[in-house]
Amino acid sequence: MMNTQRYVVGRRAVAEALESGLPLEKIFLSYGADDAPLNRIRAQADRGKVPCSTMDRRKFQQLERDLGVARNDAQGVIALRPVRDPITLDQLLTDARAASDHPLLVVLDGITDPHNLGAIARSAEAAGAAGLIIPELYTAPVTPTAVKASAGALEHLPLAKVQRVSTALAACAEAGWTIIGTAIPATTAYDAVDYWRPTIIVIGSEGEGLHQRVLDHCDHVVEIPMQGRIGSLNASVAAGIVLFEVVRQRRART
Repeated sequence: MMNTQRYVVGRRAVAEALESGLPLEKIFLSYGADDAPLNRIRAQADRGKVPCSTMDRRKFQQLERDLGVARNDAQGVIALRPVRDPITLDQLLTDARAASDHPLLVVLDGITDPHNLGAIARSAEAAGAAGLIIPELYTAPVTPTAVKASAGALEHLPLAKVQRVSTALAACAEAGWTIIGTAIPATTAYDAVDYWRPTIIVIGSEGEGLHQRVLDHCDHVVEIPMQGRIGSLNASVAAGIVLFEVVRQRRART
């Protein structure tokens, strides 16, 4: 059953949420709904760096039904609140260091599929990661689909949103973190890197991989050798393999 407390419904409610600075994950607009009030909401969302997505009318009406909202009561706009309020990058780094001498974090670069976001979060939480770092824009929102795919991990895993992944990684490197990117071509195999120090694993999209500015901040870029005819793995599968190599190495040393 859908958690209706995660949604803000209607033009006035969404506009007030934006005005008050209430954290919003994403705003859904019904296709064809285009007038002055909605344009003001779009402008407010743009200023607040809240992504907007136009939904097919049938999908929007299905969302209304799932939420128990009478048809047209949403007036063409529904906003999604985050599962939990994001924290700052500085707070995440501080908390991770305080919790472990060998903390582990995961950064997502260009992951736009909610299923992949959820599956990566599930593996990260299971591997003992201290949190996720994702960009504010051009990333999958933490929708109920993502939460379901995470098996609830997104409800527990601290989440930091950053304006630019490359800038965040530069700050992490300055703070003494080892940054491991996953991409093809790579500089080494995923199991040939030492993951003992405070480590950040960066996962890119299956299509574009890691952006060059992100690669520039990686201490190592690793790949998983393929034995069959398929040249690469799904991003969430690759993330799980690398994360549990971190677990394997650390357990062997302790």
